[in-house]
Parts: sequence; structure tokens; C-alpha cells
Amino acid sequence: PPPPPATGLDRSPNYLYESKGEVTDSGYVVEVRIPFKSLRYPGGKESTWGFNVVRSTQRSGFEDTWTDARRGNLSFLSQAGFLAGMTGIQRGVVTEIQPFVTAAANGTIDTTSGRFARDHLAPDFGVNFRLGFTSLSVDGTINPDFSQIESDAGQVTLNERFALFFPERRPFFLEGIELFQTPGSIVYTRRIANPVAGGKVTGKFGRFGIAHLTAVDEANDELTGERTHPFVSVTRIRSDIGANSLVGATVTNRSVGGGFSRTVAADSRFALGRLYAFNTSIANSWHRDSAGTVTAPAWSVGLDRTGRSWGFGYNFEGRDPGFEAALGFVPRVGDVNLRLFNRVTIFGKRGAFFEGITFFGGASRYWAYRRFGHDRPTEGDQSLSGFGRIRGGWSYGWSTRLGFVDFNPDFYAGAEVKVNGRLSPYRGLARLEKAADLSFNVSTPNLPQGSSNIRISRREVGIFSEAAEGREVQFSAGAEIRPHQWVRLEGNWVYSKLTRRRDGSEFGRTMIPRLRVEFQPNRTYFLRVISEYRSERRAEARSALTGDLLYFGGAPSASTNAKRFRVDVLLSFQPSPGTVAFLGYGAGYERDLVKQDDGFFFKLAYQFRR
Repeated sequence: PPPPPATGLDRSPNYLYESKGEVTDSGYVVEVRIPFKSLRYPGGKESTWGFNVVRSTQRSGFEDTWTDARRGNLSFLSQAGFLAGMTGIQRGVVTEIQPFVTAAANGTIDTTSGRFARDHLAPDFGVNFRLGFTSLSVDGTINPDFSQIESDAGQVTLNERFALFFPERRPFFLEGIELFQTPGSIVYTRRIANPVAGGKVTGKFGRFGIAHLTAVDEANDELTGERTHPFVSVTRIRSDIGANSLVGATVTNRSVGGGFSRTVAADSRFALGRLYAFNTSIANSWHRDSAGTVTAPAWSVGLDRTGRSWGFGYNFEGRDPGFEAALGFVPRVGDVNLRLFNRVTIFGKRGAFFEGITFFGGASRYWAYRRFGHDRPTEGDQSLSGFGRIRGGWSYGWSTRLGFVDFNPDFYAGAEVKVNGRLSPYRGLARLEKAADLSFNVSTPNLPQGSSNIRISRREVGIFSEAAEGREVQFSAGAEIRPHQWVRLEGNWVYSKLTRRRDGSEFGRTMIPRLRVEFQPNRTYFLRVISEYRSERRAEARSALTGDLLYFGGAPSASTNAKRFRVDVLLSFQPSPGTVAFLGYGAGYERDLVKQDDGFFFKLAYQFRR
């Protein structure tokens, strides 16, 4: 069977190194030269480094490792080999300074006159810097610019109850991000939206790791709309215990004016032999605004087994309704959650038609936090799913689920319906029972010419703004085509339609096609074009019982139909790492392809390194 993939490794650092590959009669040879200045390691006259090599065969999906890495082990890193007797290393202090200048000319359409107005091109200056010591790195940025980062891919938000997660892409936050990772996502750096300046210290001393981030952000007040400059900070300290255990503590703070949001958390992971791990975390938040100060806890415990053929994950966690992690990603609070999942994997021989199949089975239950032990669960499901691989690199997956959910009146707060000609408070269904899901997906091999995937699902879901039963059909497909070694095309299409179970009428529909084209003749030059079209329509809200129109604030609910097209172009010239020139253009179009906004930008940066 294939060895475990190198999951859990931090792939975000942008190390400076040199490499060259050559195809020979017996295969290929790759040579990599990594300067000691690009690495972080403890000082000393002699040291021993953990070392491993992972080879991924794209067309089949198999991975091979230099050492005899086993799936039935808690840690992949602990199964590395060793580079012993490392002596005479002269690293010194790495100094990197990257001054840059940016300029943008943004344009918007005047909704009154219909004319398009553009701002003047005003240059702006900033600097990034880094001091790399033997075991410690100090990074800083003043007036950072992230205009070259590509926009997030669109997601379906038609019937979402909770916030959606978007991955971090900005270089300043990615460096050393693994040291900030915590159970429960107490730290989510995308909460720092538009930093004016920031500094970061990361490092490891023996078994102790430390990470600290401080920044001054720029944001608009949610109530007044005025521009504010919140001060944010994150500190995390962790200590390794043995080979695979650790304990850690995290403190976050976001303060602006007289208000603040602070979180203190502690977590642990104890390895019980080679297969089992016991995880705990406890956190408390303090949030102060004009209404006063709220203090609230959150906690979790879990037991995992990572066996090769059999594993499980049992987790029990709770979050008080008042818990608020302003610098974290905590999409839902006010519940106690129990999740129990088991895994069984059956391996075929390498080269067999069925190379392996994995089954997952489990259940989850949610209770209201302050009524836990007194009321029945408010939400839950039972599920059975699986995925597998077929000879040649084909993979597939399927999932079935049967769930239920209570309709919280907060979902449709303020809704009214006409009864005998008069508006009365609306009450929808109390609970959605026996909601069934079924999905299937398949992916082609990753061939030199490209790859593709497709996913189809049908779900019975709650329409939460109406407290009604609905049926959703989703279809997504993606393909990557490489017609030439310089060119790569990547396309995605997402389609979702939600209908009311009561009469089959449409509640909403979303369609998001996205195309990304990259042209790179060599390492120095790069051209990227991304276009995305989003079409989303939603019907007026209606009663789950009678189909009558719902009213909000005395006005009848209205339907919406939004269409938007976005295109972004980026031309990059990078003669050496850190020294770059970017030229970009982006524009947004509404219905009938009328341009609503656009912007030109350029960036010049030069990196000094010694």
C-alpha cells in the first residue's frame, strides 16, 4: 500500500533554494541546493537533523518515502530518517529588506449620473523586513500590499447559517503559520483584514516553540461606518512532550476605542502509544462593547486512533452562547456537540484494479449549551461514506446521511403573515425530520495533459429563513488542462438549486462558473487571468404551511436576482526571489455587462538579502 501522504507538513514557507532536474535513460535525477540561511535550526557545534524524502507519482496518486513510514502511526515526522554529525555550519544572521512602491487607480460608476469616475494614480510606499537568527525569526511589514493575491473562489451562500471559511493566502501571514495553529481555530489571521503595520516573532528553543503577532488593522465600524484602527495581537507558546505529545497556550486580543475582545486558551495532545491520542482544550473569552462585558467559556475533549486499517475520532465540545473569538474562526456558538466517527480501510495490492477503499460511519448530535442534559438534541445526523482508488489513478467517493434540525425562531425573526387580512407573527415548522442526503464524486488521473473531477449531490435541507422543508440539488465540476508546458487552464463550475418540498416551487438558484488561465514561459515571467461569473436568484419568502407571502417590517418580502461578472489580470516579472514587478487590472460588471468598478495597479519591489 502507499505510505501516508505528507499531510500535516507546513507547505507555506517560501524558502530560497536552487534546483535542477534531468531525465536520464533510467528515470530522472533531481539535485537541490538549499542554503543554510534559508533554514531555521538550533545552534551548536554538532547537531542531528530529521530528514525524509517524499515522492508523489501524479498519474497514480501513490507516494513513496525514503524511510519506512507507516500509516499506523500518530506522526509522519517522527518516522523520518536522520542526518547525523552536522558540524561546521556557518549561518550567521539572515537580513532581508524589501522596500516597495505601489500605485492604484480605482474607478466606480456614479449611481446617480451613470458616469464612470476614476481616482488619481497616487503612489504609496511600504517595506517588508526579516531578521533570521539561528532559532528565531523576526518579521515586520509597514503598509503591506497584497494586490497580487488572487481573489477567493465563489461559494454558494444561498441558505447558509454560518460563516464560510476562506484560506489564508497573504505571504506575511503564511510564514510560520503552523506555529499559530490551535484546536478550535482560535487564531484565524484573515480576521486581520487590512493591516497598516505588523510584526511577528516565531522560533523554537529546544522543545519550546513561541509565536507572537502584533498588527494595527484598518476597518470600518459596523454601526457608524467610521474608519477605525484596531490593535490586534496573538501569542502562542507550546512545548513538546516526548516525540508526539505537546501542550500549548494561546492569548489573543483585539481592541479599538473602549471595547475589546480577548481570548485565553490552553490545549494538549497526549500520545497513548503509537496509535492513540487524547486531545483537550479549554478557552475563555472576554468581550466588551457599549452593552457591557461578556465572559464565556469553550472546551473540547477528544480521543483519536490512527491505525492503518481501523481508526476513529470521538470528540465532545461546547461553546457558551457568549463566546466570541474576534481573531478566530468559530462559525457557531451556543451548543454542545458530540461527534463519533469510525474508519475502516481495505487495501488492495499495488497495481490491482481496486487499490483501496475506505469507509466512514458515524453520528453527531447538538444540544443547546445552557439546556444540555434537559432538552433533546436540536440537530444531528447519522452518516455513512467512503472513498477509494482504482488502478490508473482514478478515485471516487460517495456519502449518505440522515439528519434532523430544529428551526430556531431567530432564523425568521420579525417575519409576519396575513391572517384574515391582518398581519400576525409568523411561526414555521418546528423541526425537519429524516432529512436524507446522497452524493457521489469521481476524479480522473492526474495526467500530463490535465485532470478533471465531478460531484453530484441531492439533499433534503431546511430553508431556515422560512422554517420550511427544502430539496437541494448541487452539481460541481472542475478540470485542469495543460495544452503546453507554458500554459495551464483551470475551470470550475458550481450549480445549486433549492426548491420547497411543499409545492416544488423554487426558493433559489446559484450558478458560478470560474476560469483561470496561466501562461509562464520561464520562472521570470508570469501572466494570470481569472474570470468568474456569479448568478444568484432568490424568491420571495413564503409560509411553510400555506405558501402565503411573508412580510418583514410591514413590507412584503421581495425576490432578488443578482448577476455579476469579475475579471482580474496579473502580469508578473520576477528576475530573482523577492525582486518583482506586478502590473494588474481588475473589473466588475453587473447585469447586462455594465461595468460597475475597476482598478489598475502596479507594484515594484526589490529585496536585499545578506
